[in-house]
Amino acid sequence: MKKVIFSFLMITVLTFLLLTCTEESNPIDSNTPVVDPITNNWTDESNNTYSFIFTTYDSTVARGIFWGTEDHPTEGTSELCGFFDKFYVEFDVLRPFDVRIKFKGKFIDSNRMELESVEGSLVLLKGI
Repeated sequence: MKKVIFSFLMITVLTFLLLTCTEESNPIDSNTPVVDPITNNWTDESNNTYSFIFTTYDSTVARGIFWGTEDHPTEGTSELCGFFDKFYVEFDVLRPFDVRIKFKGKFIDSNRMELESVEGSLVLLKGI
């Protein structure tokens, strides 16, 4: 009997989620490929002296690798490399003295991504 009730509840929850999921609730602009903005200049929303440049061979695919540079206000310019998979993005920055900082996050829309690292949260805006 418990399995039947559990199954019924799961079906009800899934049905509700499917019915409430609409194009308007999608955080990604449906007219822009998710990864299209990866090749660009990105600037920290709260500090315009902190920026990144990401480059990839083909920004029309849903997943791939990229490389670039970080222009940190106190650490200077450092190389980076990473990957993207639809909304998800992850990359490592190699700072002076072989210090490696890992950033992980996601696209919020085609002009904004939110990242986390050991240094805290970071919101990047495209092309500022």
